[in-house]
Amino acid sequence: MSEIDPELIQERIWALDDRRFSSTQIQVTSVTDLGDSVSSILEVGPGSGFFESIAKSIGYNVKTADIKSPSNPDFLGDFREIDIPEKFDLVAAFEMLQHLPFDELSSTLKKLAALSNRYVLISVPARVHRFELGIQIPPLLAPRRIGLGWLRGRHAFSLTWEWPRGKDLSKKAWEGREDYWNPHYWEVGRKSYPRSRLMNEIESSGLRVLWHKYNPRHTHHLFVLTEKISG
Repeated sequence: MSEIDPELIQERIWALDDRRFSSTQIQVTSVTDLGDSVSSILEVGPGSGFFESIAKSIGYNVKTADIKSPSNPDFLGDFREIDIPEKFDLVAAFEMLQHLPFDELSSTLKKLAALSNRYVLISVPARVHRFELGIQIPPLLAPRRIGLGWLRGRHAFSLTWEWPRGKDLSKKAWEGREDYWNPHYWEVGRKSYPRSRLMNEIESSGLRVLWHKYNPRHTHHLFVLTEKISG
C-alpha cells in the first residue's frame, strides 16, 4: 500500500465542513442548471475532488488541470504554462485564482476563456459582512389542514455588503510558502479588491457576466458564471 498523505487527508476532511460543502452543491447545481448546453468540463485546480467526482457520477465528461500531482490531474503543471489541446463546454476554476497575483488575473481569465466553447464558472474568496435573521417554523405551528403547510421549515432574511473593507494581505503571508494551504494573494472585499474590480477584470477579458452570487451559507465564497463574448 502506498503511503497516505496526511496533509491531503486533512484537506479533504476540511472540505467536508457543512458550510464549505454547501459550495460544492452550488458548483454542481450551477452546471446542471445549464441543461444540455454542457457535457464536457475542464476543472482547473480540483482541490478536494468532490466536484469532479459528483459531476462524473451524473454523466459529465470531466477533465482536470492541477499543479499538484496527488490529485491525479489529466493535465499536470502550472496552468499558466501548460498546453491543453482541447476545448470544453464549460471551464471551472473554484477557489484557485486567488493563488495567483492579481496582475496575472486577466491573462489567466483569457486562457480559461480560450479553452471554453461557451461558459467559464469561477468562485473566489470574499471578505464581506453579512447579517441574517432566520426562523425555523415547526409543523405544529403550520398545519397543512388549514393551508399553512407552506410556512414550515426555515425562513431567512439576509444582507451582504463590503464596506468597510478589510486590509490587504501582507506579502509576508505568502513569501516562501509551497504547501497545500497556499496563502491568498488577494480576496474580494479587501481594500484594493472591491467586487467591482473583479467584475471589470472579467468583462475586459472577453467574458460576459451572466450572474454572480455569494454562497448564502458561506459568504466567503463568491460565485460568478460567465459566457464568452462571440465575435
